[in-house]
Amino acid sequence: MLGSLYMLLSVVVSLQRQRNVVLEDRISPNLSPGEIAGCFEDLRDVSMALEKHLENAYHLLGGYDSEEARRWSSEGEVWRNRWRVFGERCRLDEQATRTNKDLEAMAAAHLELGSIQTTYSRELLRFGSELAPRLDRINKRVEQIGQSLSTSGSPTGALP
Repeated sequence: MLGSLYMLLSVVVSLQRQRNVVLEDRISPNLSPGEIAGCFEDLRDVSMALEKHLENAYHLLGGYDSEEARRWSSEGEVWRNRWRVFGERCRLDEQATRTNKDLEAMAAAHLELGSIQTTYSRELLRFGSELAPRLDRINKRVEQIGQSLSTSGSPTGALP
C-alpha cells in the first residue's frame, strides 16, 4: 500500500515537473557537435514520448470516459510542452539551423512530430464524437438482442 502511494506520488510530481518545464538557456547560434548530439537525444526522447502517448489512446476507444479523456488530454499537453521547449532550445525554427544538414533534418522531424500529434488528436476527437456513440448504440442493441433471446428460451446463437 505504501509502495503504491509512493509510486502514485512520484508520477504526480513527475507530471507536474514536465508540465512546468522551464526553458533553459537556449543553445548558442553556433552549435557545437556536443550540443547537436544533445538536440538529437532530445529529439529521440520527444519522439518516443509521442509514441507512448499515442499508444495510450487505446483506453479511449472502448467507450467514452470523461476522466480518461481528461487524463489523455493532459498527457498530450505535457508532451506538447516538451516538444515546444525542445524546438526552442535547439532553435529548430530559425534559419541558423539550416546551415547544418543534421539540424535541418531534426527541424523537419520536429515539425512532423507536431503535425502527427495534432492530426491524431483531431481524429481521435472525431472518433469520440461521431463513431463511439454509434458503437455504443450497437453494443446496447446487441445486449438487448441477447437478453431477448435468453428470456424467450431460444438457445444462444440460434435465431427464431
